[in-house]
Amino acid sequence: MPNAKTVSAPKPSPLKDLAQISALLNHQTSSAGSLERPLQRVCETLGAKAAGIYRRWYLPSDDFYLERIGKWSKLPLYSSLCPEFFKPTELSDNFWNQINSNNTVFIDIFGLKSGKTASSLYVLPLFFEKHPFGFIALFGIKKHALEQVDCDYIRALCNIFELWVCKINIKKRLEDVVDFIPNPTFIMTTNERIVAWNRANEEITGWKAGQLIGKDNYESSVPYYFIRRPMVANLIMKPDNQWEKTYFEFKKEGDKVNSLAFCPALPGGGAYLRTNTLRLYDVNHRLWGAIHAVRDVTLERQMRENLQRSESMYRAISDFAGVGILLFKDNQIVYFNEQILEFMNMAGKEISKKEFIDWLYPDDRDKVEAPLALLLKEKTGPLRFEFRALSRTVLRYYNVSAQLITYEDQDAVHLIIDDVTEQKETDRKERLNEIRLYHEGRLASLGIMAAGLAHELNQPLNTIRVVTDGYLFGKEEGWALNADEVFKGLEMISRQVQRMSQVIHNVRNFAREDRDLELTDINVNEAVENVFSMIGRQLEAHDINVTKQLEPKLPAIKAHLNRLEQVVMNLLVNSRQALDLCPHPAKSLWVKTGSCNGSVFIEVGDNATGIPGDSLGKIFDPFFTTKEVGQGTGLGLSISRSIVAEFNGRLHAYNNDKGGATFVVTAPLEGGRF
Repeated sequence: MPNAKTVSAPKPSPLKDLAQISALLNHQTSSAGSLERPLQRVCETLGAKAAGIYRRWYLPSDDFYLERIGKWSKLPLYSSLCPEFFKPTELSDNFWNQINSNNTVFIDIFGLKSGKTASSLYVLPLFFEKHPFGFIALFGIKKHALEQVDCDYIRALCNIFELWVCKINIKKRLEDVVDFIPNPTFIMTTNERIVAWNRANEEITGWKAGQLIGKDNYESSVPYYFIRRPMVANLIMKPDNQWEKTYFEFKKEGDKVNSLAFCPALPGGGAYLRTNTLRLYDVNHRLWGAIHAVRDVTLERQMRENLQRSESMYRAISDFAGVGILLFKDNQIVYFNEQILEFMNMAGKEISKKEFIDWLYPDDRDKVEAPLALLLKEKTGPLRFEFRALSRTVLRYYNVSAQLITYEDQDAVHLIIDDVTEQKETDRKERLNEIRLYHEGRLASLGIMAAGLAHELNQPLNTIRVVTDGYLFGKEEGWALNADEVFKGLEMISRQVQRMSQVIHNVRNFAREDRDLELTDINVNEAVENVFSMIGRQLEAHDINVTKQLEPKLPAIKAHLNRLEQVVMNLLVNSRQALDLCPHPAKSLWVKTGSCNGSVFIEVGDNATGIPGDSLGKIFDPFFTTKEVGQGTGLGLSISRSIVAEFNGRLHAYNNDKGGATFVVTAPLEGGRF
């Protein structure tokens, strides 16, 4: 602060001057020209002819330059004396040292190193959060006039400007925080005026913040609905039951509202939005406004519909198979098909486990309950057994294939029940061996279909879970979520759900070797990258060093992209599981692609423990597995080889020189064949 003498102030009422300057600053921003009136009042009070206010503008290197953010002058050469921008190095060292001393400075002659000079310069340093903010420069002021000014007056004047700096800083931080929010967000005051509209909102609506900031009269609804109408941000402050009913969902929880709406004005024909809205209060707990954030759930709704269609398809196929299908979990029946109801003569009803046991012939109930209990306890399987039951007063014979599966992260028992009464009758006609072989083949085919169905459904479900868990983990860890990455993840999930709708047909193709689907041109690198985008983080989480060597500009092959992704996924997951079990710490996995001799190849290898020599020739057989009981179905490699065969390719394996196993998928170029 100044070392000036404390004498009576030049103005009869310095407090009135400070009040006027404070009132002028209260409504000013940092934009050019907005500080002209406050600076004019300062000059009039202190007898200066011109004034400028400068701030430090920092660069990424921690260097800075000085930027003029306001001015007032009645001097014709003011702009040349006080430029819009200049570097600290353009000031004399003595001047710069005085500015950084936190003392007001009077300089008889002020000069830039460029040679420009001015006389009678008075500098008021400004600080912000204990750091230099900048300064106010007053030109043409007389030194003897300053001696008439009370130093407390100057200190109060600096404090008023520093309070203004705090105000604009709070506003800037709020704008930065709102812009950082990945979801489209806006803030509205109680007079329904928009004060914040973030970049995500600009992207989803196509409306810039400048078109809406400061607008009221329901202007914020136009980018969403084409018309002016109350939105949730309006209704949370001024409830209106009739408008609330226009939303699919409108759930109030204290100061929060969660809702679901269709907004027709959004690009692309409109979208379904899940909204979260919160009342905002001031320090007096007066309602100040509301913050409103939205999330596009259009793809989620589409995925839900695809899942429902997939479930309907599964039910239709399982009913068409002519066998009964039951799923037990926690001692309850969680799924049954229509054929079971037909067997039990309970069409159109719900059944419990007790009703199922009561349906069995009394002497055979232990034959059913004991194997099921053993399956859950020992986790063995699959098991096959027979039982008898009454159907419309007729005693009938049934064969059962029981297998332990994972359902909703818990153990469950899957039963396939086949009515073999007619086969029993044939047995009595001395054709027992022939009919039994036929029946075993039929059950084997049904087992392949059922187990394959569970396996194929598990792959896309795992993908969906990995992607969604990644988003949830990212949210918990505070990761910045890029909108493009989010939509890419949602598109990936949608593609997996579409795969699930084809899953039953895929398994039937495997069993029947059907080849009706049309092949298209695909790039194998795309299949590899798609799979890594789904499980890449999972591999990192298992401390596996992954190396990708993908040859660029590979020629296209004729295949199914989603099925080739399934093959790559199977091979990567198998390697990951093998590496989890190996003892050495330096775990590595590599994927290579390339072309050779008219074909394209994908190589997946690891440095785990390899494939036992006596198993190397069996690993592609259905149901063969080297994993622990309950860890696999033994169908992954078998189905993978079947998929590769669809586009005339080959899948083979060998033990590499790094101690692990290598799998190679080779596909001929268009028109080629091995």
